[in-house]
Amino acid sequence: MNSKNIFRIVLAIIGGEIALIIFATIAQEVLFDGISYNSSPISEIALGGLVTFIAAILAGIVARLIIRNKINTVPWGITVLVTVEMTYLILTGKTGDPIWFDILAGASLIIGIWLGFNYPRFLSKSRVTSVKEHSH
Repeated sequence: MNSKNIFRIVLAIIGGEIALIIFATIAQEVLFDGISYNSSPISEIALGGLVTFIAAILAGIVARLIIRNKINTVPWGITVLVTVEMTYLILTGKTGDPIWFDILAGASLIIGIWLGFNYPRFLSKSRVTSVKEHSH
């Protein structure tokens, strides 16, 4: 692997993480003025969680567009960053939410990143053709 590929991988990880921060902030702070297990109504938690999950998918797409091919190092790198951040927030008590709630929130971000990063797989013509052939 040459230095150009390493640079693109690092750029995709950083770009994906920045996109995740921006999109999740919009989803949680702008649209809902913060989401918390202890103070948000259940409808806001559910809708906010869905919008945050969509934000993670979009961040995964951004990372994929930066790298332009399937190098799983990128979503793994973002996964590590999300895991480290969530662990820090849980261990320091910064969220004030139950641990299970924070773990589910972090897991949804990670799943969203992976889904977004692998979006070409879901849109490939051969996969669509294969589904159509099996439905007849």
